[in-house]
Amino acid sequence: MRTTEHLHEMLRLASSTVHACPAEGHMADEHRDVPRDGVEVGSIRPSKASRSVDKLNEEQLARKRAADRKSQQILRQKTRNHIESLEERIRHLENQKSELELAQHKNTQLEEELRNLKAAIASSASITKKTFASKPILPSTLPQIRIDPTQQPIPPRSTPITVKSRDTRIAVPTGIPIPLLAESTDSSTEPSTALSAYKSNTKRTRRRIELEFGSASPPARSPTPQGVALHPYFIPPSFLKQPSVHAWELPLRLQEPTSPVDKLLYGLIETQKKLLSEGASRSVAIGPLIPNVNVLIAPHLSHLAHPVSRVLCDLLKRMTYRSLIDKLGALLVMYPVYQWQIMNDYESYARIPSHSIPVFAQRSTLHAVWICALGSPKLREMVIADMDRYANEDFIYAFILSINCNWNRDFLHAICWGKDGVSVTKDFWDHCNVLDNWSFDRPFSTTYPELRSAVRFTDYDDLTGVKIEEMNRG
Repeated sequence: MRTTEHLHEMLRLASSTVHACPAEGHMADEHRDVPRDGVEVGSIRPSKASRSVDKLNEEQLARKRAADRKSQQILRQKTRNHIESLEERIRHLENQKSELELAQHKNTQLEEELRNLKAAIASSASITKKTFASKPILPSTLPQIRIDPTQQPIPPRSTPITVKSRDTRIAVPTGIPIPLLAESTDSSTEPSTALSAYKSNTKRTRRRIELEFGSASPPARSPTPQGVALHPYFIPPSFLKQPSVHAWELPLRLQEPTSPVDKLLYGLIETQKKLLSEGASRSVAIGPLIPNVNVLIAPHLSHLAHPVSRVLCDLLKRMTYRSLIDKLGALLVMYPVYQWQIMNDYESYARIPSHSIPVFAQRSTLHAVWICALGSPKLREMVIADMDRYANEDFIYAFILSINCNWNRDFLHAICWGKDGVSVTKDFWDHCNVLDNWSFDRPFSTTYPELRSAVRFTDYDDLTGVKIEEMNRG
């Protein structure tokens, strides 16, 4: 600011110099007596060598005036040039001022965004702690039951339950009330009538079983205590139709996140689950069917991507894959899996490819959340079975550096543009959802040769994808 004010002051002085009349001043100075130091003006004698305009003739006077005008023009031009340079300097400083204000504004926005991100990470961490704290933990020691050796065992009160054919009969001793069948008479019927109705119903039931299953010999029955008469008893249908848990409702046994990758993935799942619990719609919680890849292809359109695809793409962007096409394929493998972990319903579960459906080890053994992104089911089982060897950074590095989706077409055939930016084509989506299209090269094949039975190994001479030899699964 001080520099600008100083330049304005210099510009004002220069402008005043231009507007002055240098010709009049020059002519007046010729007849003006200039005082010397310590001498009065009246006492100064004119010098003999002083030059007088009166002694000049017309031709000399015209030449002198022409020279004066030329010098005045040169002086004015220099002054104008100086003024223009000062004005240019002022404009440059004003532009720098606007750029500085813009940079300060962007810095303020970035600081605000950083504070919001820190708050979101803190809330995700608190949700994670609450989630793990709410899980029931079995005590390390269970109370033991003391058995008195002198105590007599409880004698059986009835014969073992025997299931017979589709009618699901069990043996019941006499003396226990037996509900009458629909074909039986009510309580006002005489005993002989009720007995005949029971016998006829038994015959009809036996006849129906023989028609359905053939006249095979009846199965051997357990010995019946003497003096105990058995009657058939039909289990009500309500007992047979017990509530069941569907496969898509069974949760995975995920351990508490420790690595940055686990924390990012677990925080994404918990954050979107929280939105779902607050009443968010399906599209807001888990995103579209096919992910948006703006973060990887068009970063300037990242704000148009859904949070699920944006977080996963940002994670993959920081990892060193052999090529961008392999990175896109890895996104398509993990995207539906983490969508289902956010919303455990049938529709999300049905979108998962068959080779990415969670295996039994994922539901029964604690494991890291990043293992869900491994496409091969047998590979996930082997990794969970020996996590000391495989659940580390060396395995992850070899995995992402060696994975190969074997896309033989041009890269432009794998992506397409839409209203929200860049997405993948249906051909590439279908290609990546086939397990046989995936393989692993070096260094994964040389570092973990024991995993040959879980994945397909391929050998390449360089990173351009030229296949030399394909090794079978063994």
